[in-house]
Amino acid sequence: MIDTGYLFGKDSSRLFVNTSLGCTANCSYCYLPNLNYSKGKKLNTYITAKNLIKQFKKYKDFKPGKNGTLISFGCYSECWDKKNKTQTIKLIKFFLKKGNQIQLSTKKYISYKDLVKINKLIKYYGQLSIFISSATISEWKKIEKNTTNPNKRFDSFNLTKKLNIPVILYIKPVLYNITIKDVNKYVEIIKKYNIKNVIVGSIIKTNGTGEVAPFVKDNSLFTKPIEQEKEIIKELSKVSNVYTKSIDVLKIFK
Repeated sequence: MIDTGYLFGKDSSRLFVNTSLGCTANCSYCYLPNLNYSKGKKLNTYITAKNLIKQFKKYKDFKPGKNGTLISFGCYSECWDKKNKTQTIKLIKFFLKKGNQIQLSTKKYISYKDLVKINKLIKYYGQLSIFISSATISEWKKIEKNTTNPNKRFDSFNLTKKLNIPVILYIKPVLYNITIKDVNKYVEIIKKYNIKNVIVGSIIKTNGTGEVAPFVKDNSLFTKPIEQEKEIIKELSKVSNVYTKSIDVLKIFK
């Protein structure tokens, strides 16, 4: 196990990587305050890729390669904000060279220019997967403050066609009586960008009733499924492959 704050891994299966603690976005449903991390504020908890790699070298459970440790960016931070992006790119390159599968979740726009040089390091399809997160389209200004406009954010799906990098629509969490209002909009987005895979997931709460969140060691956060998730999954399954966990999508790339 490793837990430096910036790195968290219970075992060899998955390592959560962050170059800051807290998030400059201000999503209403954010779980970070429950972990004593701030949201929607200027942060002073940043680490360079160089120093994070020094911490990583103490991670004795790490397994390199395609079937080794999954590297996950973005559980304690917005890994693609202005200050994080440069360090995140350095770390992506570091782990790509080790052959590991990498997932990156963001509410920002990722451009062709951002990844074109990284693309040369990718050894197999799905080694790097991008998860574009969106819990609402019509109410994003109120619910997902300080994030990129979804219309711009969704242009990241062009990376699949331009760079052959899988980009997954990440509708997590499903918000009660909010996300469901945009089902038809999500269907339009899926068709427009020919999105193959979608995640529809539950909100994370301290009083959840589902599974323990994978990025906490003390069983303090749980998923809290709601009935509307089933209806959303049913509708989106008509136009795409739908999963409830990101790791289930990643398995198909191995």
